[in-house]
Formats: sequence, C-alpha cells, structure tokens
Amino acid sequence: MSNDMGIEHWACEKAQEIVLREGFNLIRSAREHNNVEIRQHSLMLARAIAATLVEASVSRDGSADDGVLEVSASTRQ
Repeated sequence: MSNDMGIEHWACEKAQEIVLREGFNLIRSAREHNNVEIRQHSLMLARAIAATLVEASVSRDGSADDGVLEVSASTRQ
C-alpha cells in the first residue's frame, strides 16, 4: 500500500511540474492568439506527458538505473 502512495505522490509532483513548465507556455500563447506557438506548446505538453508515462513504465518494471528520464532537448525550445 505504501508503494501505491509513493507512486501517487510521484505522479502528482510530475503532473504539477509539467503543468507549471509546459502549461504556462501554452496559456501564454493562447492569450496572445499565436496559433503557431499554441501548436508548438501543445506538442511540447504532449511530449512531456508521453515522456513521463514512459518514465513511470520503466520505473515500475525496475529497468531504469535511477528511474529518471528527461524530455529530450529537441522537444524544448
């Protein structure tokens, strides 16, 4: 049960991190009505979510050395 609580806590922290980092940029682009940036930031948000899902999967399998994967530099601008 405590492992489930650890996973839940980790997931909440990762979600908050993603929203603060990627969501803020998306909101700013939407306020400026910049459709190109809206699309770019939407894709960056999706990539961050996908990377976190992969990280969770790898960590759960015990295959990762430290359980940490980073979004590649190519997804950040």
